[in-house]
Amino acid sequence: MRRLPPLNALQIFETVARHRSFTRAADHLCLTQGAVSRQIIALEDYYKFPLFKRHAKGLTLTAEGEMLLPAVKESFARIEEISLRLTRQRTDLALKVPTCVMRWMLPKIMRFQAEYPDLHVQITTTWQHAVDFQSEPFDAAIIYASSPGADVQAVPLFEERLTPVCAPELLKDKPLAQVADLARHTLLHPTRDHRDWKMWLAKIAEADDANAQVVDAEHGPSFDTLDMATNAALQGFGVAISDLALIDEDVAARRLVRPFEMVLKTGWRYYFVYPDSVAHQQKLNLFRDWIAAHWEE
Repeated sequence: MRRLPPLNALQIFETVARHRSFTRAADHLCLTQGAVSRQIIALEDYYKFPLFKRHAKGLTLTAEGEMLLPAVKESFARIEEISLRLTRQRTDLALKVPTCVMRWMLPKIMRFQAEYPDLHVQITTTWQHAVDFQSEPFDAAIIYASSPGADVQAVPLFEERLTPVCAPELLKDKPLAQVADLARHTLLHPTRDHRDWKMWLAKIAEADDANAQVVDAEHGPSFDTLDMATNAALQGFGVAISDLALIDEDVAARRLVRPFEMVLKTGWRYYFVYPDSVAHQQKLNLFRDWIAAHWEE
């Protein structure tokens, strides 16, 4: 069997290469300078070539050391990632959630925690709408997509349904009696390509509403996420295009109003997903069953 290089020495090699100093590496590792130096000498004896050039002002990597360093860093990073997954407590559920659905998702997670206090949900919010379980340390995620994708278990949550919303105060001086009146307002866009407003106005135009043609869908500021655009609408800065499910409570409380009845179904959905490879885990099945039963509440 092929003999591997001493792994402890490889870890010390990476630390020395990062600090370019035996002394600073020793301080970081809580070792003596002599112990660090001996590990590097042992590694150089294994490879039969020097890894560092010693200078009065410090260390530099040799050509061989430069070749070795990326592989060592990548290998230890991969081991750390896998170890984190393997050693994470069975009672922890690492969940990735897009920021745009946190207003909808957070009350549900808090209710779940109240019912199952022994299962700790660790929430990471992100502007991203997808997840890569191969490279990201999550047990499960909420994603926004046209389909849940391959190699995952999925629970469909809700279909995207877009409609304009704004603060009630915005309509006092500039009413929205018809679609053409949008031309007098600032449009708030949840995407930089303005596709949501474009799609909604195109749907209006299909209904033979010529008023939609006078509204410039390129007009108005763009935001990175739907919740940022919706928050701008809540503050009275303009009219946002938003998802019915995500603004339901604000509309019920009259913090937002829907000036038009027209709702656009885009065909995209939000899903709760987790990998097929961990489908047997009790904590995932427990949360899946709960969210499937309570997502409409």
